[in-house]
Amino acid sequence: MYRARLFGLAVSGLFVMGVGCASTGSSASTGHTKAGQYDRGQKVVKRAAFTPANNPTTTAGRGEPDLEDVFRPAAWIYVDNTGGTFVERDDFPQVQWMTEKGVSATPTFRVEALDSLLGNPTGFACTLDTVEADDGSHIAYAIRAEKGSFVAGRSYSLLHPGSNFTIRNRNSNDVVSEISPLAPGTYLIAAKVENVETGQAGLAITHFTVGEDH
Repeated sequence: MYRARLFGLAVSGLFVMGVGCASTGSSASTGHTKAGQYDRGQKVVKRAAFTPANNPTTTAGRGEPDLEDVFRPAAWIYVDNTGGTFVERDDFPQVQWMTEKGVSATPTFRVEALDSLLGNPTGFACTLDTVEADDGSHIAYAIRAEKGSFVAGRSYSLLHPGSNFTIRNRNSNDVVSEISPLAPGTYLIAAKVENVETGQAGLAITHFTVGEDH
């Protein structure tokens, strides 16, 4: 049941990303950030590129990443600079990358991608959903970067990623300027990471917990 629920959230998220994140004239910001520019406080994490042999999917024992196989992702979302683990439940592999420790109520996120499959992905769209919150609340947002402006390896605020992003509240269908701090609980990000030049795209899903270590 847990596996089916989270997988359903991811699938519904992909649908929302396909139809939902265009501005309707009530956009929260009118400025745009060009590729290569970024808001203060964001930084690029410099590391050796993942290879087919040393990436999180392969080292988890799932084989080499495959853009056609949701269980073998070629992109990974770090929340508050925290990686995750791939797990199984009831002998079934889980789609989501489970973060290894709790994160803050105002987390950052960063995407890393396998160069050999996705090259330089500059397209990003995701949904952010509550799995379970301590206060009983449920959030549902769609977040999309302006095409060609996203930078893999860069840390962005999840709640206010920058002027080249549009944030839509899927509960009200309103475009908002930012998301309120997250209540303690568990959340799911389901993202489409795309190389806009080649059209190659991968799915990255991360399950994270707010408040455990904060």
